[in-house]
Amino acid sequence: MKRGEKKMNLLIPYVHLYCHPDPLFEEFTYGDVGARARKLKNDLKKGKYVFFHTSIRGKKYITAYYVVDRSLDTAKAIKNRNITNKYNNPHISGFSGEGTDEDDNVVLFGDPITSRILEKPLLFDKTLAEKLSLNIKFSKGKTETQAIGSATRAWRELTGNDVKILLKGIKSSEKEGVGIETILSTDEVTEIIEKDIEGFIEKNTSLIGKSLKLKRRQLDTSAGRIDLIFEDKKDNLMVVELKLNTIGREAINQLRRYMNWVKKETKKEVTGIIVCKGVMPTFEEDFKKLKNIKILCYGWQLKVYPWGETG
Repeated sequence: MKRGEKKMNLLIPYVHLYCHPDPLFEEFTYGDVGARARKLKNDLKKGKYVFFHTSIRGKKYITAYYVVDRSLDTAKAIKNRNITNKYNNPHISGFSGEGTDEDDNVVLFGDPITSRILEKPLLFDKTLAEKLSLNIKFSKGKTETQAIGSATRAWRELTGNDVKILLKGIKSSEKEGVGIETILSTDEVTEIIEKDIEGFIEKNTSLIGKSLKLKRRQLDTSAGRIDLIFEDKKDNLMVVELKLNTIGREAINQLRRYMNWVKKETKKEVTGIIVCKGVMPTFEEDFKKLKNIKILCYGWQLKVYPWGETG
């Protein structure tokens, strides 16, 4: 960092509170009071970054970042009907003005286009911490999480290079996906969405076939949006459709439409796979007779492991 250069980006801790949802990621807002409020208003400029981190199952994770749009005094913000109609941050919806100087209550607004809630939170461990300019000390008497937690309990300033490291780490983490041997907690399993299964299959293609290469993902066509298209070593194509729930005839018809479209466009041999929770009992016998279509079911394996290990 050059002499005189200011660290204008921030790393902010938070905890989940039902009665005070702040930061409110759904609308990219964050409010604070006192000296921190003045810092938001006076020191944090448009286009700078604010990264938010919290504890999840005993470890630290970066879960979102805002690219700063503006910071406003709450007392002024609530006078704007457009703001009060659109935003639900408790610093706006619950502001009374009593017991605080008007200049000591500020709301930060992130740019809604460039700010992000991370679909896969970034693990904030020793490896990441040592790449940043935070100078966190890791002693024998503390675990990694304890050392990071102590050092980042208060707001920390980040350099421009720190921002680049974090953005690169987020991009790399999202590309990794979930491995076959990864252990998910009960809470994580219940939060699985179709996109998670899609990414899992993309990274573990051996689960659905041999020597497969991803050709397209989320392809918009006249027949609908195709989840995944793979190519095998013989240049034949495989269309993969993902369903979170049990399937019936409509899912098969949908897959056939996709297969016919791909075959017409490419003039290649096409097979299909549906990955789903299971098959409705009414269709079980019929689906056993399907040609060029395979049905695979996803499920979860219970595993017991020592505390402190994640497999």
